[in-house]
Amino acid sequence: MLSRFSVKKPYTVIVSIIFVLILGFVSFVNMSTELLPNINLPYAVINTTYIGGSPEEVEMYVTRPIEQRMASIGNVQNINSTSRENFSSITLEFNEKVTMDSAIIEIRENLDMIRNNFPENVSNPSIMKLNPDMMPIMILSVALNNENISDSSPFIESTLIPDLESVEGVASISATGLLENEIEVIINPDNVQEINHAISEAFGNLRPFTDDPLIEITPELISTILKGQNFSMPIGYFSNNGTEYLLRIGEDIKDIEELKNLTIIKPPIPNFDAITLSDVADIQIKDMTKDHYSKVNGNDAVILQIQKQGVYATTDITKNIDAKIKDIQKNNENVEIVTLMNQGEYIGLVVDSITINLIFGGLLAILILFIFLKDVRPTFIVAFSIPISVVTAFVIMYFSGITLNLISMGGLALGVGMLVDNSIVVIENIYRMRTEGKTSKEAAIKGTNQVSGAILSSTLTTISVFLPIVFTQGLTRQLFTDMGLTITYSLIASLLIALTFVPMFASNLFKKETKKEMNFLSNTKNIYTKLLNLSIRYKFIVIFLVVFLFAISILGSNRIGSELFPPSDSGQLSATLNMPKGSSFEETISTAEDFLNILSYIKEIETLGASIDGNMTSLFSRGTASNKETVNINILLKKERDKSTSEVRQLIRETTRSLKADITIREVDMNMSSISGSPVSIDIFGRDFDTLTSITRDITHKITAINGIAELSTPLDDTSKELKIVVNKDKSIEKGFTIGQIHMKLLERLSEPSSSTTVAFDHKTYDIIIKETLETSSVTASDLENITIGYFNEMPVKLNEIATLKESEGFSSINRLNQQRYMSITGQLEEGYNVGLVNQEIANIVDDYLLPQGYTIALSGENEMITESFNDLYIMLLLGVAFIYLIMVSQFQSLLSPFIVMFTIPLAFTGGFFALIVTNTPMSIISLIGLIILTGIVVNNGIVFIDYINKLRTKGLSKNDAIIKAGNDRLRPIMMTALTTIIALSTLSLGTGQGTEMIQPMAITAIGGLIYSTLLTLIFIPVLYDIFHKNTTS
Repeated sequence: MLSRFSVKKPYTVIVSIIFVLILGFVSFVNMSTELLPNINLPYAVINTTYIGGSPEEVEMYVTRPIEQRMASIGNVQNINSTSRENFSSITLEFNEKVTMDSAIIEIRENLDMIRNNFPENVSNPSIMKLNPDMMPIMILSVALNNENISDSSPFIESTLIPDLESVEGVASISATGLLENEIEVIINPDNVQEINHAISEAFGNLRPFTDDPLIEITPELISTILKGQNFSMPIGYFSNNGTEYLLRIGEDIKDIEELKNLTIIKPPIPNFDAITLSDVADIQIKDMTKDHYSKVNGNDAVILQIQKQGVYATTDITKNIDAKIKDIQKNNENVEIVTLMNQGEYIGLVVDSITINLIFGGLLAILILFIFLKDVRPTFIVAFSIPISVVTAFVIMYFSGITLNLISMGGLALGVGMLVDNSIVVIENIYRMRTEGKTSKEAAIKGTNQVSGAILSSTLTTISVFLPIVFTQGLTRQLFTDMGLTITYSLIASLLIALTFVPMFASNLFKKETKKEMNFLSNTKNIYTKLLNLSIRYKFIVIFLVVFLFAISILGSNRIGSELFPPSDSGQLSATLNMPKGSSFEETISTAEDFLNILSYIKEIETLGASIDGNMTSLFSRGTASNKETVNINILLKKERDKSTSEVRQLIRETTRSLKADITIREVDMNMSSISGSPVSIDIFGRDFDTLTSITRDITHKITAINGIAELSTPLDDTSKELKIVVNKDKSIEKGFTIGQIHMKLLERLSEPSSSTTVAFDHKTYDIIIKETLETSSVTASDLENITIGYFNEMPVKLNEIATLKESEGFSSINRLNQQRYMSITGQLEEGYNVGLVNQEIANIVDDYLLPQGYTIALSGENEMITESFNDLYIMLLLGVAFIYLIMVSQFQSLLSPFIVMFTIPLAFTGGFFALIVTNTPMSIISLIGLIILTGIVVNNGIVFIDYINKLRTKGLSKNDAIIKAGNDRLRPIMMTALTTIIALSTLSLGTGQGTEMIQPMAITAIGGLIYSTLLTLIFIPVLYDIFHKNTTS
């Protein structure tokens, strides 16, 4: 036996402990720190652009063909798509068993099969995997003192960003607010037409004398000339008279005057001068600041978002970035860098907070031990088991690849009070035998052996509740595997410590024989004995009260609501201002300034960053939201503040309601709630848009009456106006134009210009943009009607001569799920409301709504994830209970005794539910995990109690005498094990420290369940034993 070996070989045990401590220290130092465990999301996104395509055309010609092809791929669970103007985004959700690298290859192969069927203006689809590493780990703002954004952009782009990208672990940096210098070449259509007409006329006169082809000036020709003449390239090496030269051809354009005088064509016509660029276009350096808005705390700045490589620890990267920033500022004193978000700093605060809670919890547990034992020697032995068990867990965690994260550290903090349970049972039994007169070594060996079976069984029951996690899926499995393994490792370590270290030390520290009886609980024992006798006499009243309270707790738990994860007080918010369609850039800036001005009066806010020409990264974004009508704002709160993040969010919501913009404010939780979807999300499925619109309008109107819903948004708010050109085919053909020719001419005049080539002078690089006079951002219907399509009989033909304009309105996007159209109603929650209660009211409205045939409504978003995760946990709970019972059957060699012990589980649930009700804590994945862990903990006291009763009865005691004696003898160890766990969890239950809000519901549930089940175990389990066992002596 281990106890006999450890008592006889004490130095071997001590050396083993020292060895483990050394390994633990090295493991802890080398473990990486992350916010959450590594999460692999089985999602892939296919993005495709279709220039000039309306949402309906994008759906018809791009989205639907891709969806149909992707549906043939195996293990695809859901296909979600969004078709917008010019853009299609399709998200594929795979089965968890799929290897995403193989899935990406299969997607690419299937896309290759249909790529040639796309219209001409459709780009090659891009494919990317979704993972949490796509989220930025840092967001910085950069500005140069005493320099405007135009002057500072080159330094930021060419020097600062490359310096930051050189930091090990940085994957990419995206910049918002950089000004790209442009030279506009604005073609004058009238001049071009006049010159082309003159050339054509001159060629007509010379046609009998020349075979040269007619040359016309077009935007394409101008672009080709610019690219060809702004050219410099090495050819190779050339040797002349023994000297080797690098042979180079061409020369770049040196200044804007050279650009203006660049010859476009020299017609082979006598007395016809060369045509220069300035003859057909106006050339000017564009003032980019007019279309730019990116500010931090009211000053122009560039916002940088930094993404990491997946294999590197976030905290290490952010520390290295901070060090690099200090070096940059040291060498460039005028560079001002402000941190808007630092995930590494937040992770460090979270891990430090949980570590402090773990340490304080352990110290409080030791204090409770000393109060009960009133002796330094057993207290020291039991207390020492805590650090050894934790350090042993670190060793196994390191070799298992588990990081120090919120979940794994939370598991250690939760288990610190349980680590002493086995040692308490062993040391109490050894101490009792020592007071009965046995020698120290005999008491250590026999005392340990007597309870070894019980503590082995109790440890296995606690561990067994985590075994069913292999049958769960999704976030539940990926998040809580780390917690299950961490608690398992620490409990196995505590069991080994109890069977080796405790008897070894006890045999040496308890050498002095003592007759002293520890009577700290003598008065409590007398009261307990009377209460136990009374309960056995009125056993059915006790049963009724227990069942009644259990029923009340279940009913009460249904009224507290639910949420996926508890919100964390991260101190960071993000806001999006969507202006009404058609708003000018100036109107958008004005509203943004009004919003920022209101926020400047909120004292809890430290930093404000806002931009219009870019969008903040979102892990599950289904397309780009960047346009001149959308403002993206980052809000960083002060570390020392009176209000929580959610309270500041509510304050912002209330103070900005008067602004004429659709404002969405979200907490940057940094936990998994950031990908859970909207708290309110209703999907309405069907084919006909008019019917979908009617249903959406009805449901939206009905749910607005529900308290707690904020920032409600529907597709009805996201419409776009469409101007249809109706061509009179007879008139157009009379003028010599087909609809296709008219389309091409309008496309030339109205399409977004692109960069033709790049020139560099005055220490700046400029993109040369070729465009015609009209810009889509400023063109009016009158301008459109007066566009010259071409010439007929040497007379210009305007669009209004052959076509009319017809205005209509359509949706800006079309959403589909598994190849079926749907409209989605989304919203946020007011402070003080939770997802479960609000969605229950929504469900009642949806259930009562009479839908047309072929149309369905589903609640999605966070509510859907809650349902899926809870179902997984319910399966885990049922299997865990079954495993616990089977383990106890093996230990007791009986079906009845384990059956009695199982009644401690509903007692734990009663206490856990009441704790949630009293603290007004919604049910969440975290609190439900706490209940599951409770099932493995609370049976331990029942096992010890019933096991001791059975042993006393085998010695000849009557049933009642055995129950009373077992109650008195096991009162202290049961109270000690329960109180050490409860007190150790008390610091976590208060939610003090950054990030502990995530674990708080688990601690609250565990404390409530332990308090109630411990008190009732001492009464209810003896009552049940009395009912189920006959009054025999053996």
